[in-house]
Amino acid sequence: MDFNIDNQKKSLSGSASNLTLSELLQKIQEIPKLNVSVKKGYSVGYENYEKQFKMDYAITFNDFDNETWLVKSTSSIRTDRIYGNEFFAQNIKLVDKNVKKIFVVVPDSITEKELKNKNDYSNKIHSETYVSFLDDVLTFSELKDFVLSHASEKLSQGISANILGNNAEDSIVHLLTDKNNILLWNDYAKHSQTIKSSTYHWFSQILKVSGVSEQDTVLDIVATNSIPKLSNRGYPKTDVSFTITTEQEEITKNISVKNTSADTVTVHEGAVDDIILALNLDSSSSLANSLKEFQAYGSAKGLKENNEVAYNTLVDEIHKYNKELVNFFMFGVNSPLVNNPIQVADIILYTKNFEVISRDLYVDEYIEKYSSKGQFETPFKWTYPSKKRGQKVQIKGFTNNKK
Repeated sequence: MDFNIDNQKKSLSGSASNLTLSELLQKIQEIPKLNVSVKKGYSVGYENYEKQFKMDYAITFNDFDNETWLVKSTSSIRTDRIYGNEFFAQNIKLVDKNVKKIFVVVPDSITEKELKNKNDYSNKIHSETYVSFLDDVLTFSELKDFVLSHASEKLSQGISANILGNNAEDSIVHLLTDKNNILLWNDYAKHSQTIKSSTYHWFSQILKVSGVSEQDTVLDIVATNSIPKLSNRGYPKTDVSFTITTEQEEITKNISVKNTSADTVTVHEGAVDDIILALNLDSSSSLANSLKEFQAYGSAKGLKENNEVAYNTLVDEIHKYNKELVNFFMFGVNSPLVNNPIQVADIILYTKNFEVISRDLYVDEYIEKYSSKGQFETPFKWTYPSKKRGQKVQIKGFTNNKK
């Protein structure tokens, strides 16, 4: 009897996993310009033989000569299952030359033990001592990132960045408001067999960083990525704002989303007067005048060659404001352009090398890690936007991709 109940639970768990994956792939297929097709149920066989080699989904990249990736969904990594998948993958790649990659995928909401099993087999696939016909074992969210990245390779940088950026922000709104994630948070032991999620890991990390205790029952979460523009019509640091209602309290937080694989990104661009105001400097002070001189010459080298006094002032003084600079450049704190508190971020979230950090922790960690890599003893690189020398400054910050 117990054996039958256990099998029933496993069956329900597998069905839930497949449904979650189906919904995820359907959303990818609907993204404009990616030109990706998803087909449920793939099978192939040798000529004059049955189509005996099967996978759950075929993802076809129509802009890449119909290159196809196959996906097998499972709720757990078991040796007997994975060996069967290896056998199917070996034969599929011999028969169907359009198939370039084959993945086994698991929900993000699997247990720590299952996640270790997944990572162990993934490491084995990529080792030099093991022959595998699978290309990797991924979580649902990792698969999504791979598909989006590959599908957008032939798009212009601007269109690609817009699609991936908007998708990242939309995804965070959806995962925060996903009722399945809330159910898993409130009672993981009860629901984990029948409810699967491609985003639960991100969801739980965001809630923990927001100050929600694992013992807190979440009643509701409201989230939006419709953030009002700054007074100059520019985009604020906040990309997603959300409010969590628990049985004890209501918590509102604002997230700055960094969806990039680059080591450095532009974190500020504008007239140097904005920096002077954000730092509460006297506009006639030597530091303020040195910042204005930097804007005029556009680079540390140009400033040193033309006004060594101003250069030395920046070297001696600006690093004393590192905390204020990080708060302003990364989160929008004390920005003269902010006209609504929702525009100032409390949390920074990296999507590629996933990490969620509160502003309070991030500022000190960022300064300690990157001050030696920036200019003027600050954790930033200082330059000017293309064709805007003398009019604006451009500040580049480091991402967590930077080693």
